[in-house]
Amino acid sequence: MPVAASGTDTTREESVVHQHTRTAISTARAIGHVRQLDPLDLHLLDTETSTTPLHIGAITLLDSASAPNGPLDSEALRRLFAERLPLVAPLRRRVRTVPFGLDLPYWEDCAEIDLKYHVRDIRLPDGADDRELADYVARRHGQPLDRSRPLWECHLVSGLSGGRQAVYTKVHHAVIDGVSAAEIMAAIFDICETPSAALPSTREVRRGRTPSTVEMLARSLPNALTRPATRFRAAVRAVPTLLRSADDLRTKHPDVPFNGPLTSARSVAYTSLPLDAVKTIKNSVDGTVNDVVMALCTTALRSWMRDRGFATDRPLLAAIPVSVRTPELFGTAGNQFSLMLTTLPISETDPRHRVKLLRDNMLVAKQRFRTQSSNLLHEVTTLLTPLLHGMPTRVVLRAAASTLPLVNLLVSNVPGPQIPLYLNGIRVLSSHPVSVLTELSGCLNITVMSYDGHLDFGILACPDTVPDVWEIARDLEDALAELQA
Repeated sequence: MPVAASGTDTTREESVVHQHTRTAISTARAIGHVRQLDPLDLHLLDTETSTTPLHIGAITLLDSASAPNGPLDSEALRRLFAERLPLVAPLRRRVRTVPFGLDLPYWEDCAEIDLKYHVRDIRLPDGADDRELADYVARRHGQPLDRSRPLWECHLVSGLSGGRQAVYTKVHHAVIDGVSAAEIMAAIFDICETPSAALPSTREVRRGRTPSTVEMLARSLPNALTRPATRFRAAVRAVPTLLRSADDLRTKHPDVPFNGPLTSARSVAYTSLPLDAVKTIKNSVDGTVNDVVMALCTTALRSWMRDRGFATDRPLLAAIPVSVRTPELFGTAGNQFSLMLTTLPISETDPRHRVKLLRDNMLVAKQRFRTQSSNLLHEVTTLLTPLLHGMPTRVVLRAAASTLPLVNLLVSNVPGPQIPLYLNGIRVLSSHPVSVLTELSGCLNITVMSYDGHLDFGILACPDTVPDVWEIARDLEDALAELQA
């Protein structure tokens, strides 16, 4: 049942669900093939620690005050998920590890899902503002997902000002990347007020076959024999690119709070900016929407740093996730992305010239990216061992802690639908990404998704090193006003 929450340290939240309501997935007699994690997916599992939970999520704001059938309730949301789960295989899978980490884990396609556990509801004090919602999400985003279940949660948050509601979702990064997250979004949300017709309860889903422990051990032997050759080929392709990247990594700004020690605490902020205004600016400099997004982030971080007395005399180094998913891989979930490096010229005083510098920097970064293997991250993670469920990888990261992070921050821009979406007949006002922080990338992540005529920014930070994260959101708004002027 809903549990009231306040914005204080004495907040009581729904953390343990005692009553289970399981939803059975009708399965076909025909069994699909065995599905094994790939090295990049496994890396995202193995490097997860108490200070680096590796799930990605979103805050979706709903116009519940204008909904013809009233606000959304948890039972209706659970029914919606029950109807759509046959369409969303990633939300039905949990991890089955091989004993001692002798091989890559497998995905187990669950026959039933406990939606009472996965779909929860919370009521904040009536009239709660965006900061109170963000505080709730930040606390939840700092908590890891239960590995014994499918790796996702959905929180329905009520009590917001203006009669709004919010849905906070989080899914482990080993399950999805930005593109496959958009595919899940398309399956759960509707493009009109009338929800899509419920799927027949008799619809059968072809589940993947899950090998037994004995079979997993048997399959690990030939995989172990071929792994050295696979690693050698991956090293031949990856090492030259990594060596060429060394010079780029040396451009990291040495003295920014984003690169302080990462703790388990999280802070979240968000804002929306009009897409038409961004397009007008990009047309004026013959650039792209992404160039302007990067310029907005650069300007906002320049203001934030100057207000706190940090030096802005040299650029920041940003890592940008880039999808490398080919058309034949759409609909397969998992991770198909790589990283592109570029500098953010926070030392440039003229805002218009700052946009042009970003445009030029991005052109150079894209050219370099095209010369490297599109599967670079897969090749690098192939060099790591799955033994002992990632313990060697975590030991290496701890040993390298003094040289980390490799970049100053992560910035990501995810294209989204430019039409209104609806959840159970309620219009979606905005959808703000909430991404990840890692030892490799630092204590600040800015992710933006375009939706229905605006850019929805989500800012995730470690408050112990990046205080006042809402000031970055305000600085983004000021940055757009500056560019428009």
